[in-house]
Amino acid sequence: MGGLLPGGTQPWHRLDEKKSSHYSQLQLNRCLHDRNPLLVQMEDKYASRSIVEAKKVCSLPQLLHWSTSVTDIPWKELPDQCVIKTNHWSGDVLFIMDNGETPLEGVNRGFRLFSGGDNRYKVIRGGRDQNGKFWPKWRIERALKWCLRQDFPTQLEWGAASIHPRGVMVEELLIEDKRLPDDWKVHVFHGKAGFIQHDIGRMTTHAQSIYTVEGQKIRQSNPRWSEQGTPDEIVSVLGQEGLKSLVETAEKLAEDIDYTRVDLFRVNGEWVFGEFTNYHNSCHPQSDEWENLGGELWLANPEKGASE
Repeated sequence: MGGLLPGGTQPWHRLDEKKSSHYSQLQLNRCLHDRNPLLVQMEDKYASRSIVEAKKVCSLPQLLHWSTSVTDIPWKELPDQCVIKTNHWSGDVLFIMDNGETPLEGVNRGFRLFSGGDNRYKVIRGGRDQNGKFWPKWRIERALKWCLRQDFPTQLEWGAASIHPRGVMVEELLIEDKRLPDDWKVHVFHGKAGFIQHDIGRMTTHAQSIYTVEGQKIRQSNPRWSEQGTPDEIVSVLGQEGLKSLVETAEKLAEDIDYTRVDLFRVNGEWVFGEFTNYHNSCHPQSDEWENLGGELWLANPEKGASE
C-alpha cells in the first residue's frame, strides 16, 4: 500500500492495488483522474438545483435566499423553520432553524458539555442547538463567514474542492409527520440504479442499511454503521409505486454521469431533491458486500449508459 494521496486527509486515502476493483478504490481513482466539470456543478448545493430543475422529475426545497455575503442574510424575512448552509460544505456548518410553535419531534435535546467535536447538523431552537450550545444570529454568521473563507477540507475530492463562487443559501425546512424526513439515497451507475441506501435516526442513533432496487435488504457481514431498527425490506415502507418512482427519479437525475449518489426525501408522498454526492463518505471503505457490488456495477460497461 502506498502513501497518502495528494490532498488526502484520512488514513484510507491510499491506493491499494490488491483492491483496485473495490468501490472505495474506484472512488479514489475518480478523485485523482476524473475532471468532468459536471462533478463540480453536482457537488455545488446551489448550482446543482439547475440540474434538477431541468430534469423535471421531482421537487426542490424552496430557495429562500442566496448570497456570497453572510451579511446579506434577511433574518427578519425568514420563516421560523428553515435550513441555512453554504454551498460547498456539509455537516458541521448546517443550521436547522426550528423556532416554530411546535418543535420538531425526534430531536434529542439536552446539555452536553463535550459536544464540540460532533459533526452533526445543528438544530437551533430558542437560540440554542440540541446540545445546549448558545447560537445567536451573530455566532451563526461568524461560523458561516469562517466557512466561506475555507477551502474544502479534503482537496482530494476535486469536485467539492473546486466549487466557486461560495455562498450562503437558505432553503425551506422539509418536515414529514412533525419530524425531519428519513434519508433515501440511490447509488446510480451508468444511468441505472444499483442499490438503495436508507438512513434513519440522523439526529438520534444513526442506523443505515442498503437494499436492492426491488426493495430487499442486502445483508452486510461488516457494515460500517449499525443496522438496528432498519426494515428488512422497504416495499412496505414506500409501497411498490413509491419504490418505483424513487428509482426512476434517481436514474433520471443521474443519467449524465457514470456514478453518483442521489439523495432524496419523501414529503407528503412526493420525492424532494436533497443533493448529489460523488465521493460517498469521503471514499471510506464500506462493507465487503458493498465494496464488491459497487465495484462490479461501476466497472460494468452497459450498452446504454452515461458518458464517462
